[in-house]
Amino acid sequence: MSTLVALFPSYLRQCLERKSRWFPVALLLSILSAVPATAAQVVTISGTGASLMSIRLLADAFMKANPQVRVEVLPILGTGGSIRAVIAGKLDIGVGSRPLKDEERNAGVAAVLYARVPFVFGVHRDVKADGITLREVVDIYAGRKTTWDDGSPIRLILRPEGESDVDVLRAISKDMAAAVNAAMQRVGMFYAMNDHECASTINVTPGAFGALTLPMATQEERSIRVLPLDGVIPTRKSLADGTYPHQKEFIFITGKASSDAAMRFIGYARSRKGAAILSRAGLVPVRVDKGR
Repeated sequence: MSTLVALFPSYLRQCLERKSRWFPVALLLSILSAVPATAAQVVTISGTGASLMSIRLLADAFMKANPQVRVEVLPILGTGGSIRAVIAGKLDIGVGSRPLKDEERNAGVAAVLYARVPFVFGVHRDVKADGITLREVVDIYAGRKTTWDDGSPIRLILRPEGESDVDVLRAISKDMAAAVNAAMQRVGMFYAMNDHECASTINVTPGAFGALTLPMATQEERSIRVLPLDGVIPTRKSLADGTYPHQKEFIFITGKASSDAAMRFIGYARSRKGAAILSRAGLVPVRVDKGR
């Protein structure tokens, strides 16, 4: 109301401030329509759920530095959904966790890598395990290891075919790829449809075991236990120095309709200030623009 009042002459201000019932609504609408548009530029972002918490932190900081821009972080679309929305001109920036396919590049979208994150194995808080080996992980997915050391059942949480987490798992080794394929052929397996559902399911299911990113395991007051793998604790530091080898990569996806404001947001995310925010959120920034 205060912004509108400042735009109008004294008489109109008095009517608005007193909330006069007799001031003609039609006249008010006519005046409003004649006022030059001063709305902020809007940048819309969505994508993979594993990244959106850190994107919200970036958006808040960016808007403080750029008050003329409003960044709207929309509900989860997933990598594929955000790419389709960018191609259709319905989304300014998509956030993905896999490389673009040839047909996506041919449709006019581009990608820039901005962060990496540890890809980890998490369990329900009641699982009595201090760590796990990659051989044991393969055996769990292959169905050869079905109970924890105390005899309680292992409840493996899978992701659907086509999800980037499945691709990351398969890329670990040929044995891991074969084990994932075997798990997806078994009847009665539980599938989590997105990153948040996967983390939430592990969090509340006794005996649960699944793969996810480190920030998804630790954010939103979850009590998922992240297991050391082959004796290495997965952290942002251990990923950055190469001690922990398993990761997911996050990319920004833009299209022909992406605005200048959208590109400024991406520049901010890749600046030193943006990198500091990503680091605090548990990610490893891929590039820091010196001088910003």
